[in-house]
Formats: sequence, C-alpha cells, structure tokens
Amino acid sequence: MESFFWDYRLNAEFPFSVLEYTVTDSPDRGAPRLHWHNYCELGVCTAGSGAFYFEDRRYDYRAGDLFLANDLERHGTARTPGEDTRFRFYLFLSGLLLDGAGERAAEYLLPFRCDPSHSCTHIPAQSDAGRALRPLLDDLWTDAVQPRPGGQRLIRARLQLILAELCSRMALDRQGRTGLSGYLRLRPALAYIDAHFTGRLTQKEAAAQSFLSESRFRHLFRQEMHMSFQEYVSNLRYLEARRLIASTGMPIAAAVREAGFSNPYYFYKMFQKTEGITPSAWRATLRGAQQEQPDLI
Repeated sequence: MESFFWDYRLNAEFPFSVLEYTVTDSPDRGAPRLHWHNYCELGVCTAGSGAFYFEDRRYDYRAGDLFLANDLERHGTARTPGEDTRFRFYLFLSGLLLDGAGERAAEYLLPFRCDPSHSCTHIPAQSDAGRALRPLLDDLWTDAVQPRPGGQRLIRARLQLILAELCSRMALDRQGRTGLSGYLRLRPALAYIDAHFTGRLTQKEAAAQSFLSESRFRHLFRQEMHMSFQEYVSNLRYLEARRLIASTGMPIAAAVREAGFSNPYYFYKMFQKTEGITPSAWRATLRGAQQEQPDLI
C-alpha cells in the first residue's frame, strides 16, 4: 500500500475543515490500512468506486455515496482497480456543536454515537437520504472553500441541518437523549485528555474532570468510546508522533518522546502493525512522494 499523510489537527477556535482525497489503496493488494482519529468525519465519493472498511465490515460504494466515520472505529477506503476514485471529507470535533451550547445540541451527534453497525454508516447516493443530503453537503463545501463574512456561522448552521436531516431520515431520534447521556458525562474528561495527552496523564486524573470514581470512569469510557482509556491515549499519542515524523525534521526517537510515549518500543510496534513498515522507511517514502509532486499541498 502507498504511504499517505494529512495533518489531522483542527483549529481549536473553530474545529472544522474540509479536504479532497484521491484514493490510492486497491483491494487487489489486500485490505487498505485502517486508521483512527478523534474527530467526526463525513465523506462523499465524488468520482470512481471502491470499498470502504470499518473494522471487520465492508461497504462497496460508487460516486455520490456518503459515509460517516466516528471516533470509535478504525476505518479506511480502497478504490476499484484502474479507477480514478476521489472523496470530499468534512472533518469536525464535537466541540464545534457542543461548546457553549445546551444539552439539546448533543442530539446533532446521534449519527456518530449510534451503534457502529447502524445503517447510517453508509448512505447510497440514490437513497432518499442520499438525494436530500448531497446538495446540502455541496453548499457546505462551498462555504468552507470560499470564505465570506459570517462564514463560520453558516458552516455551523449547515452542518447542523445536515445532521438533523440524518437523524430524521435514519430514525435516530428513537434513541433519545439517553443514548448521549454517557458521552456527555465523559466530555470534560475527553477535553482534558485531548489537551494533556503528551504529558503524564493518569486515569484517576481524567476521571476527576467528570466527577467520576476511577472504576466508574473505566466502565463508562469503554462503554462510550469502545476502547479503554489507555488505548485512547495511546492512539492520540500515535497520531501526534506520526504527524511530527511526517511534518518535521526532528529525529524519530525525539518525535516519539515529544508525543508522550515513555516506551518507544510500544510506538514502533503500533506503527509497524498499522503501516506495515518502519517509521524511518515511511518518512523516506513520504519525502520521495513530495519530491515527485512538488506542488502537492
């Protein structure tokens, strides 16, 4: 599989971004690399076809199909061999909708907090939901790439409309607010973890941010995030180390320490399992690709 990288960090003041992505992985060379991130992601295939993978599930897609990726599952996409397959991705942190808002605002996140196997993961272009959502996503893209006065208000409002349409058309409101109560309880701890993961961080410390005992926090975290506290922190540190290796010239060992890993062996093991090559070989591959395409942003 070819190596790729994009800077996953979102603006802290307005955590929303868009990007266009050309799919390089192909199923004829095995399943694509699966990755994880701590933001919510909406994706629409703008050309070509292929297969999208979520953990052990696969969805075949074609141009116009939509996907939702959350912060619970690893996922990745592959193109049909020989096709020029491209996506538009819309990325945002939950704080874009929740910070400073009332609890009712959390209902916009239902499409990303429902059971991962729910049908809202993949929305075919020709479905009622697909036909309704595509023009809304096109408008959101225009607002993102052509800034204008009041643009951030428009982006937030359009995103809320898209998620409200999803909740209605996929009948997600049946879950009610109870399906979000655990996640809302964890929110202060998650924000604290995201701000401090590169330093010394304990589960007890994180639990205190949500006024929970350590044992209750441990249970609630796994229930809501589908992974342990330690796994979540390690994933964040992995993404940061990977970013530093790709975008800076610092020695790899220094990048690993800077990201918060006290045991470099654990990072190397994660990297080899995820990328299939060593960090130094991955960095060299990225630099080679940049030299071949000097105008690539």
